[in-house]
This record gives sequence, C-alpha cells and structure tokens, in this order.
Amino acid sequence: MLRDLILAFDRFVESPSPVDLLALAALAIPILMAARVLRRAGFSRWWALLVLVPVVNLIGLWLFAYVRWPAVDSDR
Repeated sequence: MLRDLILAFDRFVESPSPVDLLALAALAIPILMAARVLRRAGFSRWWALLVLVPVVNLIGLWLFAYVRWPAVDSDR
C-alpha cells in the first residue's frame, strides 16, 4: 500500500495532469483562506491545516468561534 502511494506521488511529480492540479488548488484555496482569517484573529497560521481533517475542522471552527481572539483583545 505504501509502495502504491509512493508510485502515485512519483507520477504526480513527474507529470501532473490537469485534474491533479485542480485537486491541488481545491486543497490549497480553503487552507489559504483559513490561514488569512486566523492571522487576522491573532492565531498561528498552522491552525489552518485543521481544514484537511474532516471532523476536527468542525470542532476547530466551533472552538475558534467561542475562544477569545488575541488580536481583538489587544485592540481594547
């Protein structure tokens, strides 16, 4: 299984198809959007990787909605 994953990655690196590039963009856009919001709220951009984990992203969204935001607290 790991060997198949490595071979698929090698094929992607050698000659990515348009579908591969579209899939990569579909992953990158939500991560970049979440990173921008988190940066403005005063959190680390690394939290944006939660977007990739199916259930954890919903829990993270719920937590960020109710926790104090450092950027807002520093403005007061």
